[in-house]
Amino acid sequence: MQQNNSGIVRITRYLGKPLVCGLLTFLFFLILGSFILWQRYQILKEAEQREMANLIGFIENNIDHALKNSHTAALNLALLVESDGSISAFDEVAPGLLKNYPLLDAVQMVPGGIISMVYPKEKNLEVLDYNILEDPAVNREAFRAMHEKQMYFAGPFELRQGGLAVVGRLPVYIQNEFWGFSAVIIKLESLLEEAGLEKLGGDKYDFQFSKVDVKTGKETYFLPPLSEMSGYYTEHISFPDGDWKVYIALKEPGEVFYSLLPIGFFMLLLAGWLGWAMTNLLKQPEKLQALVKMQAGELSYNELKFRTIFNQAAIGMARVNSITGSFLETNLRFQQLFGYTPSEIKELNIVEVTHPDDMQEDLDKMKMLRQGVVREYSMQKRIRRKDGELRWVNLTVSPLWGDGETPTTHIAIIEDIHDKKTAETHLKESYEMVMEQNKRLLNFSYIVSHNLRSHSSNIESILNLYEETGDPEERKNYMRMLEKVSAALNQTLYDLNEVVSIQTNLDLTVQDLKVKDYLEETLGLLKVEIEKRNARIYTNVPEEMVVKFNAAYMESILLNLITNSLRYSSPHRDPEIHISGKKVENEWMLEVKDNGIGIDLKRNRDKLFGLYKTFSNRPNSRGVGLFITKNQIDAMNGRIEVESKVDAGASFKVYFK
Repeated sequence: MQQNNSGIVRITRYLGKPLVCGLLTFLFFLILGSFILWQRYQILKEAEQREMANLIGFIENNIDHALKNSHTAALNLALLVESDGSISAFDEVAPGLLKNYPLLDAVQMVPGGIISMVYPKEKNLEVLDYNILEDPAVNREAFRAMHEKQMYFAGPFELRQGGLAVVGRLPVYIQNEFWGFSAVIIKLESLLEEAGLEKLGGDKYDFQFSKVDVKTGKETYFLPPLSEMSGYYTEHISFPDGDWKVYIALKEPGEVFYSLLPIGFFMLLLAGWLGWAMTNLLKQPEKLQALVKMQAGELSYNELKFRTIFNQAAIGMARVNSITGSFLETNLRFQQLFGYTPSEIKELNIVEVTHPDDMQEDLDKMKMLRQGVVREYSMQKRIRRKDGELRWVNLTVSPLWGDGETPTTHIAIIEDIHDKKTAETHLKESYEMVMEQNKRLLNFSYIVSHNLRSHSSNIESILNLYEETGDPEERKNYMRMLEKVSAALNQTLYDLNEVVSIQTNLDLTVQDLKVKDYLEETLGLLKVEIEKRNARIYTNVPEEMVVKFNAAYMESILLNLITNSLRYSSPHRDPEIHISGKKVENEWMLEVKDNGIGIDLKRNRDKLFGLYKTFSNRPNSRGVGLFITKNQIDAMNGRIEVESKVDAGASFKVYFK
């Protein structure tokens, strides 16, 4: 026992020597400074990586935008292919496409895999009559486009007419039979310029563009090679539409390290000075005592300063119990975000202030944090304020326990991103609306082109026959035929005008409508037709069924659905029509069910609501009513469903938002 005590005394005396304590102080602060320097290095390196990721994301968006425009151009070319396989108006449309899409160098029509049309023609004569499906150098990517039945960008490769380019091929099918390709050509330098590599690189970054060769499986590079030193910092993105990759790397990867050398030297000097200071302090006990008092005051000041920064920070901060999720300490901004007082918020936990749909993700990540799988995590979630308002925030969680230690508490940092998230949601909704309008416009333009051209051809043929014959009786017959075609043309124009009116009316008047009143009014209008067909109508629409809808659309929808039930009744039985309404979850549903001839949905479901699509040989069938009904319901954000069997009637269900 006495030996142990004497050993402790010797160690205490040894550590009490100023030189030893000064050396230990120097080593401690040298290690601490090295750690801080390393952390700073990691932060700067991560910042560089984030900047590179942002740049590569921007380049990805540019290339993706360019490819989507090229896809649109190829789709416009595909629309030139007639149902008989012929190509119409290529020479008129092609110049306009190159003018509207400056990125394109040329466009091609490739029926059966043979390039038969190209614009501009003078620069591309070498590729005319070139069969790409028989050339092993390019046919693999062409067959891939055929197999996947979608646009695929081949290359970059050397063109027969000269130059390195990317070729986008869109397979075209007529009645599910492969017809050929519509193709667009983009020079590689044009694509890279559109991506903005040169502008974005500047003096800081290098870029590389590559592709995996379909024959060898090796990666081919098209730009000067990147520095070998930059590999550690490299980010890259892939484009599955073309099997390409774009790389970005730092020109000077050691720049961050070199920038920290002065700080490292300063920390070395600081550690040496602190060791020297400790030595002097131990040599001068009185000065040491005064210094200790001064440091105690500074510590109190720093703690006060920390508390001030904590409470006045522009972002919400909280110390949270990692086991129970309760709030132990929060700053002012955190309390303002949630709308609670400090005492109120201490009575709550994370589950009570988190939106239920986001809770599971938060709990799963918290579990991974406690298990040591991750050292921190971030996520976007919705919080519920005291007044019930939901707001989007960005949450970052960091543990306050070390590796291998038992989880205790963690720091939660919350940033209000509600306005940004709302703007993103609105932008996404606007984009989806524009894309839907574009689809409708493309379909409508095809219908207009097909139907008006059909009528104009009939009129032209009748007039030619009229001019050729001298027989007055035949001329009268041709005039009667011309009147019928003219009437059909007028009806087509009326139908198309009705469709345009629905799809372009952005300022519809919406009001609370009592469905039962509109149903009774519609049945009154159809009373003669109902009695004529000896039809029995059964209604079960509740008085409280009130929906927000356009009045004119409601009248049209009811009239079309009931008229269809009467028009397509079975010749073997009297018509029976059941009209009912009920609440399905949080929306009203109106059902019109009949016992008529029915519809073969296995054959006709995809074209059920198409314009001029008919499913019976009834003479008065025009294929317009259901098309207009579907468009009116879509315009009001509703939906329509159909159940039917041949000779067993049909059921149309309309769901109102």
